[in-house]
Amino acid sequence: MTQHPDLAHSSALRRAARHTGKTGAVLLAAMLLAGSTMVPANATLPTSGGAPTGTAPAPVSDTVAADLSEGVHAAPSAQGTLDVSITAVSHPTAKPGDKVTIRAKVTNHTGAAVSGADASLYVDYAALTSRSQVSEWASAGLLDPVKGQPTTKPLGRLSPGASKDVSFTYDPGAQTFLGFGPRRLAVSVDDATGRLGIARSFLLYDADGAERAPVRLSVLAGVTGPATDPADRSMVEIELAQLAAAGQRLDGVVEVAEGGMLSLAVDPAVVAVAVKSNDSALAAWSDRLLEVAGNTTTYALPDRDPDLAALAHANIRTTGPRSFLRAPRMGSWPVPESWRSNFAWPADGFVPDVQTLGLAVSAGRPNVVVSGGLGVKEGGTATGRAEVRTSSGTAHAAVTDSTLTHAFLSATDLSQAEATSTENAADTKSAGTTTTAAEGTQRLLAETAAVVSQAPAEPPTMSIVAPRTWTPDAAAATAILKALDEAEWIETTTLDKVFAHDAPDVVRTPLPNRRVAEAELSTTSVAALEKTRDAVVTFSSVAVENPGTIWRPGVTRLTAPLAVAQRADPGLRELLVRRTLDASNQLTRQSISVVPRQDINFITDVGNIPVRVRNSLDMDATVTVVLRPDHPRLTVGARTAETVPAGQEIDVQVPVRAIGSGDVEVTAQVLTPTGAKITDDSSFQVRVRAGWEEVGTWIAAGLVALLFLAGIWRTVRRGRSPYRATREDVEEATAAEAPEPMSGAAADSVAVRAE
Repeated sequence: MTQHPDLAHSSALRRAARHTGKTGAVLLAAMLLAGSTMVPANATLPTSGGAPTGTAPAPVSDTVAADLSEGVHAAPSAQGTLDVSITAVSHPTAKPGDKVTIRAKVTNHTGAAVSGADASLYVDYAALTSRSQVSEWASAGLLDPVKGQPTTKPLGRLSPGASKDVSFTYDPGAQTFLGFGPRRLAVSVDDATGRLGIARSFLLYDADGAERAPVRLSVLAGVTGPATDPADRSMVEIELAQLAAAGQRLDGVVEVAEGGMLSLAVDPAVVAVAVKSNDSALAAWSDRLLEVAGNTTTYALPDRDPDLAALAHANIRTTGPRSFLRAPRMGSWPVPESWRSNFAWPADGFVPDVQTLGLAVSAGRPNVVVSGGLGVKEGGTATGRAEVRTSSGTAHAAVTDSTLTHAFLSATDLSQAEATSTENAADTKSAGTTTTAAEGTQRLLAETAAVVSQAPAEPPTMSIVAPRTWTPDAAAATAILKALDEAEWIETTTLDKVFAHDAPDVVRTPLPNRRVAEAELSTTSVAALEKTRDAVVTFSSVAVENPGTIWRPGVTRLTAPLAVAQRADPGLRELLVRRTLDASNQLTRQSISVVPRQDINFITDVGNIPVRVRNSLDMDATVTVVLRPDHPRLTVGARTAETVPAGQEIDVQVPVRAIGSGDVEVTAQVLTPTGAKITDDSSFQVRVRAGWEEVGTWIAAGLVALLFLAGIWRTVRRGRSPYRATREDVEEATAAEAPEPMSGAAADSVAVRAE
C-alpha cells in the first residue's frame, strides 16, 4: 500500500512573493533551502544518496545514529510524493532455499518530473508474532523508520504521470531468519531530499517447516439484486442484466466462486428473474450461478433481502406463509433443496442489535452474520463464533474479522465502497483504499500467521464477509483465495463449518439491545406496509378459486421498500413506499365498489333491495353486500354471496323486512367472503311504507266489488223494458204468418205466399 506524506505542498513562497515582493521571496526561498539541508533530531539523510553539496549534517543523537545504520529516511521530498505499490511476490511463503522476487511499480502523480531517485528493498529478519505488530507496520506513515540492509537500484527519470516497474531478488538464506512468521518488507523510493514514497508489506518465511494446527478461514459473498420496484418487471430484468454483465458485480461474484472457496448468500428472487429471462446473457449467468452454488455452501436469503433491523424495530411478526420474511417470489422457480434457509444477514456496515438477532431466531434463521461488535475484552483473537441470547432464543453468530475483511476488500473491491466501516466500530478503515493483489495476499498471510503464532494449539475459526455491494476484481480475488488455500497454516473452508464450531468461553463486548440506524426505514413506514399487507391478504379471498393471484404480487410489491439495497437512497425509498401504499390501497378499496343510486320506495313488508356492485378486477370476485339501516323499522335478512364477473357490474339483491313506515338511511358495505370490509360506505335513502301494498290490494278489490254491485243494482232498478216481446206476442206473430192449406192441392206441394 502506498503512503503519502501528511505535509501538503506549501504556498508560503507564493504568498510571500505577493506580499513582500521579489526580494522577500528570494530571501524566504534561501531560508527554506538552508533548512532543508539540516537533519532533524529524529531523521537522517538517505543512505542511497549523499547530502547536497555545500551543506554540513547536523549533530545527531545515539538513537539517530542507530537509525542511520538501518536506513531510516525521514526528510520530506521537495519534488513531491510518488505512489509505490508491490505488484508481485514470487513466493508468498518462502522456505529455506527459496529466492524471492519482489516487483514494485512507482508512479509519479505530481506535476513535475522526478530524477535522481533510487528504489530500495528492505527486509527485516525479525519475525512478527502478534497481530498488533502486523497492524503497526502496515499502518506506519511515510516517514516512519524501516529496518534492514537496503538493496538499491536507480530509478532514473520519471515524467509526470509516468510509471516504472522495478524488481528485486531477495535470498532469505543470506540472513539470519529463524522460526515461522511474517517479516517486515518495504520498497522505498528516495532522493537527495528525502523519501518520496514507500510501500510496506510482508515476507512470510517458514524456517522450520513444522506442522501447525491451521486456522480455519471462510469467505462469504452475496448475490443480491438492485433497489427496484417489482411492479415494473421489465426494469427489474434490465437492471439485473446490467449487474450480471461481464465484469460487473454479480458476474464477478460467480467468477470468484468458480475459481476459489467462496460461500454464497443468494436472494432467490434474483435467480427467479434470471432463470425466466428472455435475455440469453442473463439466463446463461443464472446457469453458471446455479452450477457453482451446487458446489459450495449456499444460503437462501428471504426473497428480496428485507432489512431485518427495520422489521425488528417496528415489531413486525415474521411467522406465517405471507409474512415479509416469507414473501413469495415472482415466477414459480423453486429453491434447490441443497440451499440452506436457516441463515440471516443483517444490513452491512452496522453492528446489529439483540432485537434484530431475536427476530432472526423467531423467523427460523438462527445462524446470523455479525459484522462488528462482540469483540473480545481480554484482547487477542478469539474464534469467530459467539452465542447471543435473545428473547426468541439463542442466535449463533459468525463474527466477521474486520481486519481480514478490510485487507481482502482493499485488494479486490472495485466499487470503492466503505464496506467495513460502521457507525459503531472504530477498528475499521475504508475499503476504497487501493492495494494490489500481492499486497492483500501478504497482509492476509501475515495476519493469519500471527494468529497461529499466538495460539499454536488451537487456532480460531475466522470469517471474511464481503458486503452486498462487493464488485470483485475477479482475478485478484481468485489469486488471493488460491494463495490462502496453499498456505500450510490456513484451512480455507465454508461458512457452515464456522457455524458448526463451538463458541469459545470468552468475555465479549455485548451487542446493544436496541439501536436504530439512520439508514433504516422508519417504523411508521414499516407499520404502514405491514397494515397494508394484511389488507391485501384479506382482500385476496374475493378470488375464491385462487386467492394467490392477488396476494402474491401484492405482498411482493410491499416487500420491495424493505430491501437492504433501498438503504442506499432513503429519499427514493420513501417515494417507493408512498407509491406502493397508494397502489395497494387502490387494489383493496377501489377495485370493487358500490355504484351510487337514487332513493328507493319500499312499500311491502318483505322484499329485496338491489345494490349494484362494480368489479374492475381482471378476474371474477365473490362478495357479500350488507345493508345497515339506521332505524329498526327496516331489518336486513340473511347474507348471500354473489360472484361479480370480471370487469362487469351486477345488482345484488339484499333481502329486507319492513316493520314500520318512515324514511330510513341505509349504508351499503361490500365484504369479502371472510367478512372483511372492502369498500367505503355508500349511503342512500329508503322510504319505507310498511303494509301499503296490502292496503292498496284491498282497496282495489273493494272498488271492483262496488262496481259489480252497482251494475246489478242499476239493472234491477230499471225493471223490464216496454219493448221486450212476451211469449204471447211471439205465438200471435207466428200464427198470423202461417198460411192455410188449399183444398185439392197435392200432398207434396208447398203453399207460396202471395206478394
